[in-house]
This record gives sequence, structure tokens and C-alpha cells, in this order.
Amino acid sequence: MMEYNNSISKLTLGTVQLGLNYGIANNEGKPDEEKAFRILDSALASGVNCIDTAADYGDSEKVIGKYLSAYKIRRSDISIVTKFQLGKISASDVEIVMMRSVEKSLKNLNTDYLDILLIHNAKEYSTFGNKITKVYENLLDKGIIKLAGASCYEFDEIEVMLENDIYHAFQIPVNMLDMRITKGDGARRLQNKLVFARSVFLQGLFYLNPTNLKGNLKEIGKYLIKINEIAEEMNISVAQLAVSYVKSLKYVNSLVIGADNPEHIHENAKLIDSKPLNQGIINTIEDKLNGAPNWLFTPAVWDRQKE
Repeated sequence: MMEYNNSISKLTLGTVQLGLNYGIANNEGKPDEEKAFRILDSALASGVNCIDTAADYGDSEKVIGKYLSAYKIRRSDISIVTKFQLGKISASDVEIVMMRSVEKSLKNLNTDYLDILLIHNAKEYSTFGNKITKVYENLLDKGIIKLAGASCYEFDEIEVMLENDIYHAFQIPVNMLDMRITKGDGARRLQNKLVFARSVFLQGLFYLNPTNLKGNLKEIGKYLIKINEIAEEMNISVAQLAVSYVKSLKYVNSLVIGADNPEHIHENAKLIDSKPLNQGIINTIEDKLNGAPNWLFTPAVWDRQKE
């Protein structure tokens, strides 16, 4: 398992944009297949060896599968992370629903195994944990998946899983404003796991002009102003600040960042190549930005910014 911890590139390509219109600052929309292929091509050319997707990301899995087949990418050169969701089902249906999702993902991705399979909604573990674990054990024994884990919104959703060695990979939200796991006990307990950090730019919120925010997000303007001030003091971009902060957290293995076009890949790769921040700078950032309200970390409750 440690092999995966050390071999996954520091940048993982998030591909929700390849299957859906996504992101508060995304003005380009979902790319067509040709553009999607160029995004994937740029990622691999930039040293990215891990691709993150999910059954619920529209046709993202199919686009990736077509790309891998068309470009004859050697399967062992990349790691694929995908996710399943059970939804409203009974306990007796867990195995069949989970296996159908896995089989569909394998078909969509044109592969015979998945490197990492995550529970898309970790809350489902509290209801179906034992059933999910048994299916995972079977998938691991047969080599259909290499690692099992979960994607969460809050640490307490995955806390029980950390006691079971089967669960090794986790995708968590973490950024300069979302310090819930970083400042809590979660950071220590996740250190020997494979940890993917998502929402590094808080779905693009960090790029917005504070004076243009609408509805409940107006309250966040003061934090965006502080972020801009810190970046200016350090003579770096907001994007560089956001990436450098998360990259420097010792418990994080890889940052899941999407791209609206191939140029974004090159920009993100450059951001990742930066030197880690020292602990003093990390402490300063956390002190200045501490206190953002918890509702901010659930984009579904944000007031719409686009008319």
C-alpha cells in the first residue's frame, strides 16, 4: 500500500469537468471530446499519473475510457480513482448495486481493474458499513480493485474506517479556509493513509472578485480580501498560495485539481512544482484565515452567483 502512497503524482487530474458543467468560476462549460482528450493528453505529458473520476460525473468515465483506448495508454502507467454511490436502497441490495456500479465503471473506463475505488458519499458507510466492507474484501481478493476507501465532507464520516486496514485511500476537502481536518485530530490519524485533497480552490471561489459576491457569499468577501493580501505580501498568485498551502500539509499525498482547458494543466503543474512552505508561513496563513463559517464548505447551500 505504501507503494501507492509514494508513486501517485502530487497532482491528480480531477475530471468532473469532463462530464458535467462544474465550478463557480468555470466560464467554458463542459468540453467536447476533442478538447477533453487534449486536457488528458496535457496531464500525462505534465507528469500527472493519477486521474480522478466517479460514476456520477456524467460521462467522465466514458471520455477517459475512450481516451485510454484511442491513445493506447499503457494501463500500468496511470492510476485511476473512481467512486460509487448506493443511494436509497435496502441492506440486501448493497452487494448487487455496488457490483453493478463497479462493472459499469470498468466497462466505461475500458479497463479490467480499478486502482482505487471510493465510496462517493462516506455517510453511506454508517448505514451499510459491514455490507460495503464485505464487497470491498471480495473486490480486493479478486484484484478487481487495488485500494479501497471513501470520499468525505467531514472527518467523522470516515473516522470508523481508519480502524480497518482495508480502508487505505481517502479523498477529503481541504484548503486555506477549510481547516476542519488540518487543525483537528484527523491530520494525525490520516498520515499513514493515501490522502487526496480536493476543493483546493474551493470550487474556484478564491478566484472571484470579493466585491462581486452575491447572497450569502458576501459574508466571505473579507476572507477573499485577506487571501489576496497574503498572496501580495508573498509576491505570488492566489492560485500559487492555495496550492502551496495544501501541498505543504504533511498528511496530504496528492491534490485533486480539475482543468477547463489544456493550458490549465500546465499552469497547475507549475504550481505543484513550487517549494513547500515552511511551518512558520503555514501558521501565519492559518492564523489570518481562521474562522470561516462551516456552511461555506457545502457549495450546495451557496446562493447562485450567475444569473
